[in-house]
Amino acid sequence: MRLDGRRILRWHATFLMILTPILTCATYFGGFTGFGPYGGLAGNDMAIVGLVQAYPLMGLVAVSMWMGSRGSAAKRYSVLAIAAHCVPFSALLMLWGPIMDSPIASAIPLSFLIHGGGVAAELVSMKLGYGTKT
Repeated sequence: MRLDGRRILRWHATFLMILTPILTCATYFGGFTGFGPYGGLAGNDMAIVGLVQAYPLMGLVAVSMWMGSRGSAAKRYSVLAIAAHCVPFSALLMLWGPIMDSPIASAIPLSFLIHGGGVAAELVSMKLGYGTKT
């Protein structure tokens, strides 16, 4: 099994397709019960609305990445993945103060790990190249 950009793109897509429904459910659960990593969102309906839209949209990006990994322009889907991860990165950086003052501040390191890992994976993917279609 040769490691190439297509394989990394597929792994990344699979990870996101698994993670996004879990995070969406965790957001609903925390928002409605006050428990879990999103428990601090209880009563903050606008934050819940934002996250339960953002996570499934990232899931759709993941489906696109999966399909694109099998096509002739896989690199474009790596660029799409990097751009999609840069959106929450920019929000974290631009709204750092309010986010750190919020009840979900403890989840921010995980967010940096997920988005930073996604960007890093796709940079490695681009460096390795995409070989032939599979």
